[in-house]
Amino acid sequence: MRMGQMPKGALLHAHLEATVDAASLLKIALEYPNVCIRAPDVITNESIDSVLPDFLALPAAESYISPATITSQYYVPNTCVSAQKARNEWPEALGGPQGFDAWVVQALTINPREAYETHNTTTKIWNKFVSCFTVIRVST
Repeated sequence: MRMGQMPKGALLHAHLEATVDAASLLKIALEYPNVCIRAPDVITNESIDSVLPDFLALPAAESYISPATITSQYYVPNTCVSAQKARNEWPEALGGPQGFDAWVVQALTINPREAYETHNTTTKIWNKFVSCFTVIRVST
């Protein structure tokens, strides 16, 4: 083949964070007691689709122990809670621990329904894309 005739391949552009399976990333994060989660509002049936998680890795587990988890009416917005605690205390009304996993994975990915139906404009899909990277970044 001459120069310029070689195929480029399937992967032309990728963000390293987007190449990791979201469920695997969550599983790894939950193995560390110093990984905490916070949210800008209490997670309820009404807010779960619009509130994004924010994960942080803190130096000491004691520095974020909160009496209320992110689904409690007593939760103070943007307060750090152990990710393990948040998952373990995720209400059955929101799907229990598996509901927590689904909420996090949904925040980290763009599913086909979003890509082709609900986020079907450039602006909407770009906002979803940016929100995925906001969740996956390591905050300090």
